[in-house]
Amino acid sequence: MSEQATDAPPIIEELRCPACGGLNRAGAQWCGQCLERFAPPAPSEVDAPRSDRTGVGVTRGAEPGAPPPPPVPGATVTASAGAFTVSSDGITWTCEQCDTVNSLDGEVCSVCGTSFAELLRPPEPDRPKRDPNTVALVSLFFPGAGHGYLGLWGQAVARGIVGLWVAAVTIISGVQGGVGMMTALFGVIAFALWLIAAHDSYREACGAGGLVILKQKYFLWVVLGILMLMMAMLVMQGLQASAASG
Repeated sequence: MSEQATDAPPIIEELRCPACGGLNRAGAQWCGQCLERFAPPAPSEVDAPRSDRTGVGVTRGAEPGAPPPPPVPGATVTASAGAFTVSSDGITWTCEQCDTVNSLDGEVCSVCGTSFAELLRPPEPDRPKRDPNTVALVSLFFPGAGHGYLGLWGQAVARGIVGLWVAAVTIISGVQGGVGMMTALFGVIAFALWLIAAHDSYREACGAGGLVILKQKYFLWVVLGILMLMMAMLVMQGLQASAASG
């Protein structure tokens, strides 16, 4: 009986995972089935935190390779990059015109209406500092002149051509057919474009590009609308000529 007890295989200690119940070898730090990390052994007197004379504990550094501690429930993690802020509540962007914080789902600022695309636009080159009132006054003499005074020559040429075009159509229509409905309509459009150019140049001089009325993305639609009005005016003049000859 004693020889059989001596020849019996040794008993291998096993560690049961508290999460999934799987058996693991003794001394394992991770569960081989669910990868649950086992609690570290109780610190010895050597590794225990030291205390200075004031009674404040001094904790040793974490073991190299150990995973970071889990986040504290309810804690807020915030990271900022430029105008964007990432937090536990989501991603937000800050308007560069009025400093309003908006949700990433919003395409325009909820306060001033500045487009979200303004944040992604590359910075414009430095332009000369001008007095906003002087810029608006220059633009009142000729549409687009204020933008040219600011160094925005692309907008200056475009606004000047459209303004002269509408003014010329108004004058020619008035000379040929008198002051009719279409002539008055083109006159109102020319006057509006003149005032809008002065307003927009004033805003550009103040550095408030988000408050510009006639933005570049709307400029093409304005030109197409004027072309359609011109076609309608030509059709009406043709009909009037046909009725007069008949």
